[in-house]
Amino acid sequence: MMLLIQSKGRMKCSELADILEVSERQIQKYKQDLEQAGIFITSKPGIYGGYEIDKSNSISNINLSKRDIPVLENINEQLKYNNDIYKNEFEDILTKIKAFFNSHDNDSHMDYFSIQPQCNYNHDEEKEKCHDITIAYITKKKIKIKYYSINSGYSDRVVHPYGLYNYKSDQYMVAFCENRNKFIDFKVCRIKSYTVLDENYILDKSFNWKEYSKDSIGIYKDKNIDLVLKIKHPFSVIIKEKIWVSNQKILEHEDNSITFIATMRGYTEIKSWILSMGANVEVVKPIELREDIKLEVEKIKKLY
Repeated sequence: MMLLIQSKGRMKCSELADILEVSERQIQKYKQDLEQAGIFITSKPGIYGGYEIDKSNSISNINLSKRDIPVLENINEQLKYNNDIYKNEFEDILTKIKAFFNSHDNDSHMDYFSIQPQCNYNHDEEKEKCHDITIAYITKKKIKIKYYSINSGYSDRVVHPYGLYNYKSDQYMVAFCENRNKFIDFKVCRIKSYTVLDENYILDKSFNWKEYSKDSIGIYKDKNIDLVLKIKHPFSVIIKEKIWVSNQKILEHEDNSITFIATMRGYTEIKSWILSMGANVEVVKPIELREDIKLEVEKIKKLY
C-alpha cells in the first residue's frame, strides 16, 4: 500500500482496495498499522482527494543512532564499488541521515572494497524495470517480457513475478513462466522489453523462497546431486570457511585436506565451482560429474 501511494502520489481508498483486492475497511486498518510503524498517511477529501504520504515523515521517528552511520557508510561504499543500480539513491539517503545527525566526519568509517566485476548496463532502465516488477507483484499483474536466454536466444513470455534478488551484483526476478509452466530466475538486464498486462494472476501460496533456493549455490535450480569431493590444502581452508549448503559435512584429514560431502542443486554452477579449484579438487561422486570434468579438462588441454 505504501509503495503504491509513493509511486502514484495520491490514491483514493476505493482505488487501493480494488488494486489490493481487500475491503476499504482493511485499507483503513493498513493505514493505522503504517502509522503505528511511524509512517504517517494524510487523507484529503474531495474529487481529487485521497491518501498520500505525509511529507513531514522524518527519520526522527526511526530509532537510528550515530553508531549506525558507519554501518550505512560501509554499505554505501559496497554499492558504489559494485556499481549498483540504487547507489545514487542510497547515497542521497545517507547524506540526509548524516545531515540530521550533523555528522560529516569523513573518518567515521574504514574503506570498504568488494573485489568482483561491476555491472555494465543502463542504471535508470534497470531501476525502472525493478520498480515496475515490484508494483506488478503488489497488484498481482502478469508481465509480458521479451527475454534473451543464453541457450535459446530471444523469446516472448508471460510471467507472474514473485520477487527480486541480487546475485553477484546483478538483479534477478523470480517468476512463474506460463510458457515453461515452472518458476524461473530471470536476469533483469536480459529483459529487453516488457509490458505490465491488465490481467491478474493468482499467487501460489505454496511458494516458499527458502525451499525454492534450498541446496543451491547459485541461480540454477535443477535436480539434486549427492556430491563427494576430495579437496587439498590450501583450498580445503577456503572451503571450510563457508557454509555452501545447510546439509554439508566436512571430514578433516591429517594432511590438511578435507572430504566435502553434500546434497546440492545447480549442476552447471557446481561444475564451474569445481573447475575453479583446478588440480586442488577431485570429484569422487557422482561419476557423471567426474566424467564431465574430465571432458572439460581435455577441451582446455586442446586450447593450450
